[in-house]
Amino acid sequence: MKYKFGLFLFVIFLLGFVSAGVGISWDKESALVPEKTETCLTYKVYNPWPKDSYAKILVSSEFDEIILKSESEIKFIPANTSSNNAIPINFCFKTPVVYNKDCLVGNYLLCKQECNEEMKVYEGEVQIIEVSESELSQGQGSKTEMSVSAPLRIRVQCISHSRDYSIIYITIGIIAGILLIFNLIGRKKVNKKKH
Repeated sequence: MKYKFGLFLFVIFLLGFVSAGVGISWDKESALVPEKTETCLTYKVYNPWPKDSYAKILVSSEFDEIILKSESEIKFIPANTSSNNAIPINFCFKTPVVYNKDCLVGNYLLCKQECNEEMKVYEGEVQIIEVSESELSQGQGSKTEMSVSAPLRIRVQCISHSRDYSIIYITIGIIAGILLIFNLIGRKKVNKKKH
């Protein structure tokens, strides 16, 4: 009985120091994203504590290889926000080219994509970081009070396509047009000399 009462006092003692924080809820742990595509994921953040918080999203280093750029808004999470009233925070990122293409000219012209490779899958975590109010007011927003995380699995989709020869047809059309213009100008000069 003494131990239970002592544990109860210890928990009450700890709760006295924990006055703010954030929680996270999510509806999916996996995303299928094509190459070179900007995608936004939404996570919901709540704050059951009696003190207001600010929060933003970061992702773990496992995604460094495939995320070209990422943006996360800093959101104000009011005190006593329940999980039922959680506030959405968007996290947007763009994937690079991760699959090999068969190109006739360089790495960009007259390419085809057959998607014979195994699908690239990256697994890591999304972290909701609580940003301290003092750091936020100084415009830094780098110091964190605490964080919670959720698992994330990104599958990069390969989109197969055949070679696009339209650039060749356009180039031939432009050259033919230029030759036709020069031909017409030449005929006009010849006609003027005859008269």
